[in-house]
Amino acid sequence: MKKKYEALFMPMKIGSVTVKNRIVLCAMGGTSPIGFGGRFEAKTRDYYLERAKANVGLMIPGVTAVKGIMGESWLCEAEELFMGPIRSLMEEIHAYGSKFFLQLGAGFGRAQMLFPGMERNPDALKDMMMAPSDGLPNIWDPSVKHRAMTKDEILQMITAFGKTAALCQRAGIDGVEIHAVHEGYLLDQFAIMNTNQRSDEYGGTLENRLRFATDIIKSIKAACGKDYPVSVRYSAASKMRGFNQGALPGEGYVEFGRSLEESPAAARILEAAGADMLNADNGSYDAWYWAHPPVYMPTACNLPEVSYIKQFVKIPVVCAGKMNDPDIALNAVKCGMVDGVGIARALLADPQWCDKVREGRIEDIRPCIGCHNGCFAISHFKGVPCGFGRMGTCAVNPVTMREKELALVSASVKKKIAVVGGGIGGMEAARLCALRGHEVTVFEKSAKLGGVYLAAAAPDFKEADRQLIEWYRKELRDNAVTVKLNTEITGDMLGMLHADEIIIATGSSPKKLPIPGFDGKNTIEAVEYLLGKKEAGNNVVIIGGGLTGCEIAYDLALKGKRAVIVEMQDDILKVMGLSAANSNMLREIIRYYGIGVHLSSVPTEIKENGVNLRTETGDVFLPADSVILSVGYEPYVPFTNVSSDNIHVIGDASKVGNLLTVIEQAYDLAYRL
Repeated sequence: MKKKYEALFMPMKIGSVTVKNRIVLCAMGGTSPIGFGGRFEAKTRDYYLERAKANVGLMIPGVTAVKGIMGESWLCEAEELFMGPIRSLMEEIHAYGSKFFLQLGAGFGRAQMLFPGMERNPDALKDMMMAPSDGLPNIWDPSVKHRAMTKDEILQMITAFGKTAALCQRAGIDGVEIHAVHEGYLLDQFAIMNTNQRSDEYGGTLENRLRFATDIIKSIKAACGKDYPVSVRYSAASKMRGFNQGALPGEGYVEFGRSLEESPAAARILEAAGADMLNADNGSYDAWYWAHPPVYMPTACNLPEVSYIKQFVKIPVVCAGKMNDPDIALNAVKCGMVDGVGIARALLADPQWCDKVREGRIEDIRPCIGCHNGCFAISHFKGVPCGFGRMGTCAVNPVTMREKELALVSASVKKKIAVVGGGIGGMEAARLCALRGHEVTVFEKSAKLGGVYLAAAAPDFKEADRQLIEWYRKELRDNAVTVKLNTEITGDMLGMLHADEIIIATGSSPKKLPIPGFDGKNTIEAVEYLLGKKEAGNNVVIIGGGLTGCEIAYDLALKGKRAVIVEMQDDILKVMGLSAANSNMLREIIRYYGIGVHLSSVPTEIKENGVNLRTETGDVFLPADSVILSVGYEPYVPFTNVSSDNIHVIGDASKVGNLLTVIEQAYDLAYRL
């Protein structure tokens, strides 16, 4: 062990259970070994074992509801599941010295996600749309209102938690975590005054508003004994300005949810009821980006509030939320700010995070970039309450949840492989081909590896993206990949590469719009701006309100410039697969910095002093010193014939996608060669 990080690997006591280190793999959607309908999710077995082998101390899977969200049977009735595959999984995990708590949930309340058509189906909503009080607006579609839970329903739920925890205990699960007085879920809605208007013993005072949660803790202790550990997932502060309104870091606001002033008392009430640990961060579904921090969030964004709460309780407190910088995590534990650190999405990106930190191999850690493309791709924009994409996988690590399927194997026939293009897709293909024993050469026309991702990683807030590029460069060096920079392969040169297999990863080129002035003197293509090839003026119009356009607007605002976004669709960030946690934070950033937005607006001409628009209400002229063009990309393949069986086109050169699709295509191809 590297002595520097020793404090992170000291044992931690949670109730009667000793965890071998201070690393907690926190719950994430899509990672529960128990799927819908009470079936065992076999793919999670190898996911957890890979992380147990790499010395994760405590693992907590994504929430499992004690009652199915579609009104299915109670989880406590699934004895065969627990005594069969779950018990077997626990035995395998324990063989590596790791501990496992099952996270049990009471429900979503107003955070209930709406599947297409669900909001128009009262029968489907009956059991799902419970909340503390009548009339609470749904997060995803505020026109949908929730009904109050009856006291009988509350008591049923409390009893079910105790019975389910007893089943967990019999199955060898080391403890349970209650989901959640956290993130604006049902129990959190009960705990917050502005979402709980009840007049019975579950409403009113703070003690009454927390009674649902504390009665659950007591039910578990009664069923399992006082020594069976109970963790509570806990939001120190809600970071809400109101319904569907979140606060940004450093922003002055009046707390609509749980305030940091009220939070110490709430933490003490949970401790007094028998909670053995608080697994804490900040946020709510109204400010989702605190609990699911995107790249725009500062590192350790929740540590100030969580470390404050720790002063008021004696039980262990864990802090989650971009705690994956080993030095920051170390300092937080060493200085007693928290007892443990929650490392969640970073362990999707690199299952060996713990071992690499133990050994001081920090540069070898594949970084999480906070994109949520693979782990939490629940989209939200005008016209789509919930767009469901990937859950529990990883954009930068295709092996996550495919550990057995994609176990690394040496190639049966060693080949010479040429990779044309040194962007992310090309580097991923080259890396894996080299690991499998092939002889690999990368040809990159520019002076640097990274491709168009160099531009994506350019803003100051994209530090994790820059780390990813450096990780790939190191991987190519460590695996003896030959890299030829300033070497452009074009036309009929493919045959001169003398390779058994050729991988084309030439990426994409910017689209052009057929409007006058698109190539004018004051226009700047998005990549040109991001790479610093052209400087924008102080008054900038951005044509295109997708992810790149909105991030450029943020970058301009940070530089003190005035930005206005022009989007032809009826909403910005209208990208399926873009996590609502990311898009919601960008929307709040746009609000906070006063960035103008023109929707359903078509640019008709770009002039030297501005842009003419056709809008739903008439023609508009927007004055501008510079016009930044961010209207998308199209595949770029500078070759006339790529139809040979040994030529493979991948990533954006095949079809423009996102980082997940690029890396996944590159990996899957390299795995087959």
